[in-house]
Amino acid sequence: MNEPASFSTLPAGPNSGDGEPSLCGTASAMPISVSTDQIHPAERQAFWTESICRSFAHIETRPIGPTRVSGHFEFVEVGSVKLVRFDSSPQCYSRDAKLVSKAGSDEFMFDFQRRGRSSMAQAGNEGTIQPGYGVLYDARRPFEDRLDGPEQRSEVLIATVPAATLLRMFPQAELLCARPVPLSGAIARSIAAFIRAAIQLSDARPGQAETDIVAYLSTLLRLATGDDHGLTRTELFGLIDTYLRANIAAIRPAPAIASAFGVSERTLHRVFADQQTTFERHVLQLRVDHFRNLLQQPALSQTSIAALAMQCGFADGAHASRTFKSFFGVTPRDFRGAIPAQTQIG
Repeated sequence: MNEPASFSTLPAGPNSGDGEPSLCGTASAMPISVSTDQIHPAERQAFWTESICRSFAHIETRPIGPTRVSGHFEFVEVGSVKLVRFDSSPQCYSRDAKLVSKAGSDEFMFDFQRRGRSSMAQAGNEGTIQPGYGVLYDARRPFEDRLDGPEQRSEVLIATVPAATLLRMFPQAELLCARPVPLSGAIARSIAAFIRAAIQLSDARPGQAETDIVAYLSTLLRLATGDDHGLTRTELFGLIDTYLRANIAAIRPAPAIASAFGVSERTLHRVFADQQTTFERHVLQLRVDHFRNLLQQPALSQTSIAALAMQCGFADGAHASRTFKSFFGVTPRDFRGAIPAQTQIG
């Protein structure tokens, strides 16, 4: 097996202005990317299983049906939290009692289903998980997860968190194992986006990110049982920031955002006051940062400034230009024109 060709370190993405969420704290190491693409078909199953076991989870795998084995994952550790973007051809992933003993895991895992479906079974519970849902399972006990779907491909985000920490925040976690957890609503969608961004980014302050991730998973479980989200204002800021970035072209007014996140408008404004800013100022900062990022992209060099401004939520190009100059001291046109020269100097 040609491991050096298949294990690689991914570059960190920018943490602002690119449409991806900015994290209060992010990964403590660069993401690792693993793929079966360069592996001989006859060796892929063994390689795939070994890669998963070595990186983030001791499991057994077996193909479902005649589809040729293929898979990819990006993996990163954030303190004691492990995060993975994982996709594969139809396969069954399982851990029996013997493997549980060998692995010695003291963790819970949560899958965000993005494509295909999962059939999760654990401790007498069994649930079918479709896109728009997630599932919790206890890595300290045997489980079986069958990933398949009509497209012959499944993709999930996986968050593995310390059992003690999760149980401290949500003592009833074991009762929800192998049961579909809805990921609808602004809070749940923002949590999924936060996890995805944490896999892509690798900036500092991992301890804060680890706390955020476990708190957010606890929130999903509380919401699934009909309870309040239980988030602090700092945790809310991280999710609202994520939501605003994902909807930068058409951000709703503050009252609508507050309602979507289950807080009063007064609390929403206090969330931003805690960060030494206001809702309106933060939105404007996100828009000009995103605008600047778009202006720097070679693939968009022929796209009009007015069109880029609309993608950032500005009413028109003139308003965008005035705002951009007030932030950066240069017009968007002059900024874009200077980029090739800056690149040559670098």
